[in-house]
Amino acid sequence: MAQKITPGLALRQLQQAQQAMKKVRKGLVQVREADPARRAELAQPVLQAGWEALTRTHRDLAEIPLASATEEVMLRQIAVQRYATALLVRLRRLVRNDPDALEGLDDDED
Repeated sequence: MAQKITPGLALRQLQQAQQAMKKVRKGLVQVREADPARRAELAQPVLQAGWEALTRTHRDLAEIPLASATEEVMLRQIAVQRYATALLVRLRRLVRNDPDALEGLDDDED
């Protein structure tokens, strides 16, 4: 039987999802600071981890029942979704080999 998702559990899951995405962003910073000749090689594991973090985050968001969608949970969902969107934009730029893909990572941390 599935575990009942309470508002407290939902908040913990959302916090864990955001922490996983923050780890990916730290990986993006490491790629940015690496030797340009190695960036493509280093970017692949970060892309994979980023994609997995995004899919887990969206799965967790979708599993929160209405009964657990308190004001606090909804506000946290908004913050996590904004963070996920920013990460997805970064990953897309990285896939496209956009020269500015890794710029400004420190600017939009939260």
